[in-house]
Amino acid sequence: MFTFYLVVPGTDVVAERLQAPWPVPALLACVQAAAVPLSLTRPVAAWWLSLAAMVPFPLLLAALETAPASDTPWPWTEPGFLAHLTVTLIVAWRVSVRLFVTQWLLTLLVGGVLGVALRPEGAGKALVAFGILSGVGLMLLAAVRGRREAQRQLRRQEKLTEIERFRRTLLEERARIARELHDVVAHHMSVVAVQAEAAPYLVTDPPEAMRESLGSIRRNALAALTELRHILGMMRSDGPGAGGEDGRYVPQPTLENLDELVGNVQAVGLTVETEIFGTPRTLPNHVELSAFRITQEALSNALRHAPGAQVRVELNYGESNLRVRVVNSPATATAQRQSGKGHGVLGMRERASMLGGTLHVGPMEDGWFEVRALLPTGESEGS
Repeated sequence: MFTFYLVVPGTDVVAERLQAPWPVPALLACVQAAAVPLSLTRPVAAWWLSLAAMVPFPLLLAALETAPASDTPWPWTEPGFLAHLTVTLIVAWRVSVRLFVTQWLLTLLVGGVLGVALRPEGAGKALVAFGILSGVGLMLLAAVRGRREAQRQLRRQEKLTEIERFRRTLLEERARIARELHDVVAHHMSVVAVQAEAAPYLVTDPPEAMRESLGSIRRNALAALTELRHILGMMRSDGPGAGGEDGRYVPQPTLENLDELVGNVQAVGLTVETEIFGTPRTLPNHVELSAFRITQEALSNALRHAPGAQVRVELNYGESNLRVRVVNSPATATAQRQSGKGHGVLGMRERASMLGGTLHVGPMEDGWFEVRALLPTGESEGS
């Protein structure tokens, strides 16, 4: 609507001053007014359009040898002056301070050049008025923009402070959970290890199978305590390297510990075969850890859901990946199966996904159950 109000009186004023046919004044007024809505989307282009639109009117006045009226804001018409001032202020709000100061100076420079070249009577008054009005407007806009920027920085700082407070609260909660885990789990696991070590001495001539079973219980309890301390160390630490990369805690298991893992599972009733394809080599720590944990969880699931089953563990070392496959037959023992709803499969899937790999879990056509993971090693082909 504002643009329309600029076009109609602008056309009348130009037509009256130039005594020209209507198409020429209408074109000049439309170009000058069009810069106003354009400044909302393309501020720099709109300013250049408005600056270009101010040049034809004084040139046409000079060509027709028509003296501008004493009350004319030369080199603009009244609507043109208002349009260019509006565009200047809108652009000043949307562009950098250096850019809008440059544009403000360019307006005064172009007006000054036209005044020197054409020498109309009273040419400097409108430029001075424009310079004062636009200069005051620019200073006000700069003050408002500075206040907004300060408020934006304050909100950003408050957000950072809130994030830091949340992280501190999270670390405190992790430390509290770590203390509770240590108080509850570590105590009972220690009792289990001590009782398993002392049990053979409470029985006269205990069977060898009983000694081996109790020894396995003690070793597993101590291993669980070791990993528990490692996890508690990670929970108490803050940093991407917490948990063993800096050597402060016990190293995480790797595929070198696979035989020990298989031995523990065999001691409780599973028949496990291990096959390795390709050329074994040392892989990145995070790959070996994920492969070990996936195998460990697959064996634990077989132990819980298929007691007495036959299990086959396969490791296939590819050029740029490691394939882990654990399959187990249906249950053969009469022990009661455990049907708890844990997060084992989800954990395996997250470990594989974290490395950019894939995981398949499900029954096979022959009735066996399969866990198959493909883990990229991050090594180039042929390396």
